[in-house]
Amino acid sequence: MPLSLSTNTLTKNGSAGSGTFQDVSNILLAEAIDNIEPAAPNKDLVTNITIPSGHYQVTVPIYGRTTAVALSEGVDISPVQGPEVANVVTQTASEHGVMTFVSDRLAHQGNDDAIAVVGEQHGRAVGRLLDQDIIGLFDGFSNSIGSAGASLNLNSIAVAVGFLRSDDSTYGPAPNPINASLHPEQIRRLITDVAGQANSISAVGGEPIPTGLSEDVVKNYMRGRDPLFGVPIIESPNISRDGSDDAKGAVLSQRALHLAIENEIRAEEERDASLRGTEIVTVGVWGQGETVDVWGVEMLGDAVSLS
Repeated sequence: MPLSLSTNTLTKNGSAGSGTFQDVSNILLAEAIDNIEPAAPNKDLVTNITIPSGHYQVTVPIYGRTTAVALSEGVDISPVQGPEVANVVTQTASEHGVMTFVSDRLAHQGNDDAIAVVGEQHGRAVGRLLDQDIIGLFDGFSNSIGSAGASLNLNSIAVAVGFLRSDDSTYGPAPNPINASLHPEQIRRLITDVAGQANSISAVGGEPIPTGLSEDVVKNYMRGRDPLFGVPIIESPNISRDGSDDAKGAVLSQRALHLAIENEIRAEEERDASLRGTEIVTVGVWGQGETVDVWGVEMLGDAVSLS
């Protein structure tokens, strides 16, 4: 679901109307829009739910499974099935925002570049916070693969994918799409493992990496969304490292987590005469939560840099 911005006209004196600041206001808003999405790559990996106007929360029903049975000719179908509601999640949204002060002198200079930078910073700040809120849910998955101080490898991804694609008595196999969201350093270790596995098939240690799988992985893997076992691997630089330089990513179905978000990110301004400038505020409203626990797997692994 694309994010949009609602806007007030920004004038030099902080009041609405035909002013000289409208063009730079548009620049600020355009830059904010452009930078929210790339700053929050995990938004596309979860279910997005629009919060209707006038509401502060939404209800997310989670359906279980119905069971088909063999039939006999002329005999009514029994028992009558669902729909079965396995759980209901109520998600409340809250405000998130950032403020920047633009002085009169800067505004009077007509410095479009400075205003564009403010918009870029606001977009990245809001997007980064949105992404971190989603990433914070990875630690809540009951199932975890990997361990502190150890690198994730091919088998780590394979085990997670196998678990998610297996049947579950309540919810069934995790539905597609399934993605992996990992720290860049966790991905680097996957690259090394993939290249080493493929290289060992046709060459001994010390030989050049052959063409084919190894060469393609080494050249292109950090561009993002390259699949392993049919699962795209998403680079998530907003995943943090703990005090031991370990990071927690996840392999998850899009329906494992949800993001309830208002359709608009609001950008407003307010004149402060005593400070001789204008406060620019960008605010978003959202809430996030877990929908189906067994449709996600936490991925814990070493993410130390320069090693």
